[in-house]
Amino acid sequence: MTTESLFGERLLLPPELWLQTLEKEYLSEFVRAGGSAVRVISGAPETVEATRASVLESARRDGYYVADLDPGQPNADGKRPDYHRIDKFFFAVTQGVDWKAWAAEQAKQYLQSRGIYLAENRALNDLDGIARDNEREPRDLLNQYQAEFATPQLRDHGLSVEFRAAVTALGRAQLIPDSMSPTVEEVLLAWFAGRTVPGAAAALKKVGIYDRVQQANARYLLASFCHWLPKTGHSGLVVTLDFRPYEYKRIPPAAKNQQQNKRMREAVERGATQEELAAIVAEAEKEPAVSYSDAAYMQMLTLIRRFIDEIDWLENFLLVILTSPLFYESKAFNPAVKRSYFDYDALQTRIGLEVHDAQRANPCAALAHLGGSL
Repeated sequence: MTTESLFGERLLLPPELWLQTLEKEYLSEFVRAGGSAVRVISGAPETVEATRASVLESARRDGYYVADLDPGQPNADGKRPDYHRIDKFFFAVTQGVDWKAWAAEQAKQYLQSRGIYLAENRALNDLDGIARDNEREPRDLLNQYQAEFATPQLRDHGLSVEFRAAVTALGRAQLIPDSMSPTVEEVLLAWFAGRTVPGAAAALKKVGIYDRVQQANARYLLASFCHWLPKTGHSGLVVTLDFRPYEYKRIPPAAKNQQQNKRMREAVERGATQEELAAIVAEAEKEPAVSYSDAAYMQMLTLIRRFIDEIDWLENFLLVILTSPLFYESKAFNPAVKRSYFDYDALQTRIGLEVHDAQRANPCAALAHLGGSL
C-alpha cells in the first residue's frame, strides 16, 4: 500500500476524546511538570475551530499562558504576520505579556518571601519607604535583593544570556527607576516587542544586551520564556497555530481565468442553474486576506519540523497545529491540492508514519484526524 493510499483511509478520532486526552495526559500533568509536545490536528473547519477554542479555554483554566496565532489575518500594520519566521513567532507569542507587571510581581514576591513588609499603599519603587517600614537601610535591602534574587537569576543557565539580563534589569528597574531618558525600562520593553527607541543601544549594552531580537536568537529567547513562565506563576505556554493559510497557493490571474472558464463551460454543458453559475463566479472572486509564497510555505514546514526535533530543550510548552484534511491528500490523485503534506518528507516521518493500530485512532498520536463535531 502506498503512503498516498494509506492516508486516504484515515482513521477518524472523536474531537471530545482527543481533547479529553490532551487535558488529562498533557495539560494536567506532562507539560505542567516541564515536558513539551507538538500535536497536529485536521478536520472540518467548524470542528477545528471548536477544538481550538476548547484547547485555549482548557489551557487558561489550568493556569497556562496562551497564544492563538492566525497567519491568515493581517497584523496591526496591515501586513502579513509571517509566523514562519521564528522572531515573528516569538513576538506574536509574547505580545500579550505585561513584562513590567510580571517583573514587578517577581520582585514583590521575593521581598515578601523574605519577610519584608510591604504596606498596602506603598509603591514598589519607594525603596526608602519600604526600608523605613522594615527598620532597614535602603542599600541593605537592595544588596539583599541583588545577592539572593538578581544574581541567581543571572546565573540561571535555563535562560539565554540576553533574556536573563533583560528580565533581571527590568525587575531591578521596578525598585530603582532611572532618572535618565530613555529609561532602562522603556528600552527593555521596546526590545521585547522588537522596537527601537533613540539611545537604546547604549542603555542595552549597560545591562549586557548587544543584539536586537532576530532570527538568530529568537529560538533561544522562546526557550527562555518557556523556562521563565513557571517562575511567574504560570503552568507553561500553550500555542495554537493555524497552518491552513499556508496551505493556500495563489494562482496567477491568467491560469485562474482559464480554470474558471473551464468550470463555467462544464457547468453550462450539464445544465447548471443560474445559482450554481453565480456560485462559481463568487468562488473565483473570493481571495483570502493573506497568502504565502512557496518559499514562506517551506519555511513554515521547516519551522514545524524544528519544533518537533528540538522539543527536548523546550520546557512547559505545548504547540497545537491546525490543518485541513485536504493537506494530507496527494496532488497526483486530487488536482485541487496545491500544497500537500507530501511536499516535505521530513514532516511525514515525524508526524505521519508512526506505528499505529489498524482499527482505532490513537488520541496520543502526533497527528490526529478529527471527525464529527463537538
